[in-house]
Amino acid sequence: MNTFARFLLVGGALALVYAVVAALATSQLPWPTAVSAGAAWVACIPLGFWCHRRFTFTGSARRPFALGLYALTQVLGIGIGAGVSFLFATGRFWPDFPVHLCASALAAVASYVINRKLTFPESGSA
Repeated sequence: MNTFARFLLVGGALALVYAVVAALATSQLPWPTAVSAGAAWVACIPLGFWCHRRFTFTGSARRPFALGLYALTQVLGIGIGAGVSFLFATGRFWPDFPVHLCASALAAVASYVINRKLTFPESGSA
C-alpha cells in the first residue's frame, strides 16, 4: 500500500476520532464552539503524530523536533476546524458531527502535502 493510501486510511480514522471529540466538546462544554473545536483538535495532535509516524510515513527520515513540526502544521487544521465550527456548528451533537468531519477532511488535503515535505520527508530527501 502506498503512502497516500495509508494517509487516507489513518487520516480517515483520525478524522472520525476528531469529529466525535469535537462534537462532544461543542455540545457539552460551556465554551464558544470555535474554542471547543480548537481544543478538540489540539487534544488529537499527539495521537495523530504517533499514528502517522507509525503507520503512514513508515519510510520517512528521522527528523529532530518532528512532533513540534507536526504540531505546527496542525495550526492550519485548527484554523479550519475552528472557522468551520464558528460558521456552521449548532451546539448539538448530531448536526455538528458532519460539520467537524468535513472540516477535518478539508484540513487533511493541506496536511498531507505539508507533512510529506516537512515533517516526514522521504529518507533520501532529509
